[in-house]
Amino acid sequence: MNETKKAKRQRAVLSCNDCRRRKLKCDRELPCNRCNKGGTSGSCAYESEGYALVSENPEERLTKRQRQISTQQTNPVTEGCRLSHLDIPKLSKPPEFMISDITAEDRVKQLERQVNSLEQQLVAQKRSVEKKTSGIAGFYSENEVNPPTCLRGSLKGRQYGTFFYGPTSPISIMAHFPDLRVFMKSVYHNSTAQRLAQDMKHFENRSLMLRPSYRASSFPNLRSLLPDRSTANQLVRRYLDTFETTYRIVHIPSFETAYQSYWDSDRQDDADMDALVLAILACTICTSTHNNPRYNHQGSTFHSKAIFWIKACEAWLKRQSSKHKTLGSLQVRCLRLLALSATSHKAKDYYQEIQAHMAIMKSIGMHRDPVHFGSRCSAFESEMRRRLWATSMELELQASLDKASMLSSLEHDCLSPRNINDADLHVDSEELPPSWPIDVFTESSFLFHSTQTIGLRTKLCALANSLQASLSFQEAVRYTELVQKCMKDTPNWTDARSLQVRTLLNLQLQQFLVILHAPKAVEVDTGMGSEYRYSVIALLEAATIVIGLHTDLLASSNLALCCTRNDYYRAALLVCHIAYYTGKNDDTLLAQVAKVTFDSCISKALNLQEERVLHVGRGIGAAVGLVSLQFDPSQSDALKTQAIDRVSRLLYKMLSLQEEPSEQSLTSEVNMSSASTQGSTIIGTLTEPLLAETFTNAGLHLDAFGLGNNSEWMLDDLWFLNDASTLDFDGLTHSF
Repeated sequence: MNETKKAKRQRAVLSCNDCRRRKLKCDRELPCNRCNKGGTSGSCAYESEGYALVSENPEERLTKRQRQISTQQTNPVTEGCRLSHLDIPKLSKPPEFMISDITAEDRVKQLERQVNSLEQQLVAQKRSVEKKTSGIAGFYSENEVNPPTCLRGSLKGRQYGTFFYGPTSPISIMAHFPDLRVFMKSVYHNSTAQRLAQDMKHFENRSLMLRPSYRASSFPNLRSLLPDRSTANQLVRRYLDTFETTYRIVHIPSFETAYQSYWDSDRQDDADMDALVLAILACTICTSTHNNPRYNHQGSTFHSKAIFWIKACEAWLKRQSSKHKTLGSLQVRCLRLLALSATSHKAKDYYQEIQAHMAIMKSIGMHRDPVHFGSRCSAFESEMRRRLWATSMELELQASLDKASMLSSLEHDCLSPRNINDADLHVDSEELPPSWPIDVFTESSFLFHSTQTIGLRTKLCALANSLQASLSFQEAVRYTELVQKCMKDTPNWTDARSLQVRTLLNLQLQQFLVILHAPKAVEVDTGMGSEYRYSVIALLEAATIVIGLHTDLLASSNLALCCTRNDYYRAALLVCHIAYYTGKNDDTLLAQVAKVTFDSCISKALNLQEERVLHVGRGIGAAVGLVSLQFDPSQSDALKTQAIDRVSRLLYKMLSLQEEPSEQSLTSEVNMSSASTQGSTIIGTLTEPLLAETFTNAGLHLDAFGLGNNSEWMLDDLWFLNDASTLDFDGLTHSF
């Protein structure tokens, strides 16, 4: 019987060719350890096929093996790194004596494998480098000649006296507008505004000489600081018609009842009501039109009085128990923050004040829903807790717009306030009434709808201020669609009381459309591609809407949002930036759109700024003059004169209404005393030093926009130049 030989498969060939031939143990590296020790690492190679047929022709097997033998090339990976032949393809070429056996097709396939291997290794190395340099140092270097064009924020100051302005801050935008600084310096020199500013500085210095190094005012109770009842009634009504329609802090029916009896009774021991009323007055005195202000070294007399009342409320809060908190003390804390925002007092410290307030709210569990307290919280107390927490979140998010909000990392489960009127909520209610439908306007509609988008707005705030990553164009478009959907879902109420509610709900979403497209819109050196054009048009549209919303609210004599927000300032500054640089490019269509937008909304923005700080020209006014100069170079001298004259008129108006400083405006600190004399003010001189607030640091400057004191280098003293040498962006200020 003929036995047919069957083809048998060999075991997998895992050792290198030399070790297999010598029948030695191989560690299966490339090159292996034995070839390294023997000095033959260059000839260490492996069979590409792990199995071979026994019946294979010996000549064919020899030819195939010769084709697979190769010499080692320089490894692209770090020298000394030994890789397994099982992990990477061979990057070697055959010896010269075997080239004739290699066909063109084999050579092409070998080259394709080499290219593919190199590409994979380059991608891996790139990812490793990006991971190691993902910190702040990876984005900005002091030795970098041309820093990145995308917005990364600005640092001002030196040593430990530095301040950070995030990517969404108008100060950071100014770093991409260098021509504005040159324009402002050239216009201001030897101008009428310069002479008027010097006169104002002399008045300020003379006023500061009237007080000692430190002055404290003591009073027996807060009621002694209240104005007459008629003025207080007007300011309280202004608060209820403006701020309280959005930020819910008081329960209106119970407050009105207590307020009426407060004036009718002769009680002098209602400290909670004293502080509550005084805090409300501090919120609204700068937004009220009940009287025309005059001016002193601090700014307007309304501003000085509001600061004095805020200090009095702070003195009262210091005397309150940190363990046994009351509803009144929490309400005063929220009102104090609102007053700081409305008066622009402690503008540089406002972010810190907000964070301290949120720490207090979290420490007492306001971020947890009252349902967890069971019977320890009544229905009325539960709803008031939800309102105060929602109000605090809104204040914190707006204050953190250029530094990222703590809410992005804070876990909270407190539900949104119900969409109900205060008349439906009673102090002795056992159960909360059900919410009205979303399209029904109530006194709590703002917080009810605002909390629906707080998550999206917090996320956008974190992404816009991230130092380690920037939004791509596709992500910006996707978030734009989400924001637009939220705006579309906002009901269009017809109730007359809903004007501020509708305005604020739209503003807090529209401002993120401006922020989302600002990084791409300021990249003037990247060319006029489709992404740039889309971002510019989207930003111009959103900026126009933001300024228009503020203007419509201002037309109703409502200054609440104008005095507490700076979104219209950011929008106007970006419009000026876009209009200026698009006018220099060949894209005539985009330049025409920017010119039309500039003409339609900048004058409105200037009016808003005048109403807020009664002092225009520090920032926007100069930017407007610069853009007008770009559009019509033939009118250069006339436009420069127009820009400086508008500032001069307001300075002259303020100088003509100056009055001697009052005792309250000269007060450094307010204390509560146990003196029995009521209605008197005791002035004392202490030995503690005082850092005097100059005129440019109080009320009528860019601090009113929450931008901090910028007199060292940018907008404030560009119209009031004390030292032109401090204006260099490469000196005290770094933008990245």
